[in-house]
Amino acid sequence: MAGRTVCMLIASFTETRGGAERQCRLLSEHLVDAGVDVTVLTRKMRGGDSAAPSRVAVRRLPVGGSGRLAGLGFALAGACWLAARGGRFGILHAHQALSPALAAVLAKRMRPEFRVVVKVACSGAWSDFRLARGGPFYRPRMAMLRWVDRFVVLNGESAEELRAIGFSSVPCQLIPNGVDVGRFSPPPTGGRTALRARLGLPEDATIALFVGRLELRKGLDTLLAAWAELDRRPASPHLVIVGDGDRAPWSRDARRLGIENRVHFLGERGDVADFYRAADLFVFPSRAEGCPNAVLEAMACGLPVVATDVAGNREVLGEEAKIGRLVATDHPEALAEAVSTLAASPALRSELGATARAVILERYDIRRVVAQYLSLYTELGG
Repeated sequence: MAGRTVCMLIASFTETRGGAERQCRLLSEHLVDAGVDVTVLTRKMRGGDSAAPSRVAVRRLPVGGSGRLAGLGFALAGACWLAARGGRFGILHAHQALSPALAAVLAKRMRPEFRVVVKVACSGAWSDFRLARGGPFYRPRMAMLRWVDRFVVLNGESAEELRAIGFSSVPCQLIPNGVDVGRFSPPPTGGRTALRARLGLPEDATIALFVGRLELRKGLDTLLAAWAELDRRPASPHLVIVGDGDRAPWSRDARRLGIENRVHFLGERGDVADFYRAADLFVFPSRAEGCPNAVLEAMACGLPVVATDVAGNREVLGEEAKIGRLVATDHPEALAEAVSTLAASPALRSELGATARAVILERYDIRRVVAQYLSLYTELGG
């Protein structure tokens, strides 16, 4: 069946592990386990590339330039590479509606037998379409995306955005991100204390965890302002921040706010699952999301979540009163109040965390997500 041979297109595929990249990696590996022949097509990065997943074939194209020029180069090189292998793949699955999608639709124009799936990575201010706006060839790029066979969106807001910019004629399907519920799972009884000792975390304190890139989009400024508010209250929890990015400006902000003793910047970690298991609650003040990996992973580990009320967070938390709390964006006082409420009640945290884990098993287990993609591929290629 043609739909059982899939080429995943993504702009970069290294150990940086951005959200779209991590989902591409996770989905590809589990599709291979399900018997699908998967190849990942990506750019060769300057400075070398880290090892690819052992079960997935990766083809890296040398592309010069940087920024939008590199994106255009990847789209053209990727289209030519795919067109030369017309009979090799049934499905071209582009992660993000940017250069990977352009490569896929250009290849389809050369070889109409391809079927193109484009996954829209985010919604709101950081949606793929807003990022492309103002760039070179914006209108022709949007016109070419009408050759897509199926858009996959992560939340309802993305579907509305597609309709608003004129893609109502292209079928759109909501398939959420998935999480490996074996790797991300609650700690065994008594395991949290041992984990904290091994990770060098305060054993008797309440610990709130943030996982994500250290950037403005993720609301780090709001997070630190909220901790300054919490520091004026009794029994303020410790904040552990795990993620890639420049720590220096955020560390300076923590010192300026006088909270450096309760905020711990640990950088990017390969053992991130252990930090989820060692924490008491998860906090995520992002300004825009599609279907946030970090929130899924935290819930899978049985953590209650305090997150901002943006589309991606809202749809994952659903009935948030049973899982955690949703607060307004850019509102440190509301964030601090929600964290304080959970920090003060171990029983409430336990109840919400158990529900969070159950929701993940029901809706976001990567095996369920893979089943939805297999059905989509079969529909398009059958």
